[in-house]
Amino acid sequence: MSAAAAKRAPGVTSSNPVLLLATGLNVPDDLLYMPADGTVLVGEHGNGHIARVGGPSRVARLRQVVPEAEGIAQIGSTVYIADQLHARVVALTGTGVRTVLQLQPVPSGENLDGIAATSTQLIVPDSPHGTVLFVDAAGHVTARYGGFSRPAGVWVEPGGRYLIADENAAAVFELRSNGSVTKLAGNLPGADDAARAPDGHVLAILPGLGTLRDVTTGHDVASGLRNPQGLGFDGAQNVLVTESDAGRLELIVKTFALQVPAPAVRLVPGQGVCLGILRARGFAGRLTIESVSGATVATQPSAAASFEVVPAPCAQATCTVSVVVGSPSGHQFADFTYRD
Repeated sequence: MSAAAAKRAPGVTSSNPVLLLATGLNVPDDLLYMPADGTVLVGEHGNGHIARVGGPSRVARLRQVVPEAEGIAQIGSTVYIADQLHARVVALTGTGVRTVLQLQPVPSGENLDGIAATSTQLIVPDSPHGTVLFVDAAGHVTARYGGFSRPAGVWVEPGGRYLIADENAAAVFELRSNGSVTKLAGNLPGADDAARAPDGHVLAILPGLGTLRDVTTGHDVASGLRNPQGLGFDGAQNVLVTESDAGRLELIVKTFALQVPAPAVRLVPGQGVCLGILRARGFAGRLTIESVSGATVATQPSAAASFEVVPAPCAQATCTVSVVVGSPSGHQFADFTYRD
């Protein structure tokens, strides 16, 4: 039986397991988890590519190029990217990009940063001008809120509330749709991104300190990060974070994660494959297989560290197995390729 091995992130300190999802990325910055397939889009600020991490190919690049790719958001099936170099927001099209919003650039080139979206509109911090813009899908500014120092990241919450990470104010604010602003936490030097975890705690990325901080408790969730930038959550409430200077995307495991074998693993017909289960300390939620394609299930997920599937005979150069595992915290995707 072929087994999966966990790849731990070197140099990162955390009370939770930290898994390396991708390396060799070109100055990875902001990210967006795609709930439909469990992949993660990562903007590569260094060369303008958008990496798709996860799925059978592990790491692939979209055909579109956005110089100095920063924030990533989605409305419906359309993905939007913040182009820091040109101070604009573009929508990805089938053949390239389309400018949706053009802002006034500043000489330093430090233009807009992180963006987010509701189901109908974009929330765009115009970072150098200290304002947060609400923009519809056609690019029309429907609301504008000022008074910030350098808003660098935004997180959408229920009920018309938004977390704003203000880099120069070293703080995280809560902006309401009526324009009121509340300071949630300060003394957060260089706060680049903020997000509220499913447990209600607010997390903030502090690039200069190399930490991911729980500002609700004041404790660091992870330290030793090399210029962390992007922040988000996967489908099982684990924390996604990029290390810009290390070229990595990592997963801080708060619930459970799945591990798969190396791509194009060589099997003999009928040979089983063990998919690893990595649980965070204290997580005992029941795991169930929600769907599987390209294989049959030999052993179900349990309290053990793995479960087994048996891939179908493969008559091609490579074949693919896809598994979705559910839990009380959400679900995880596992995809791998193999050959007989």
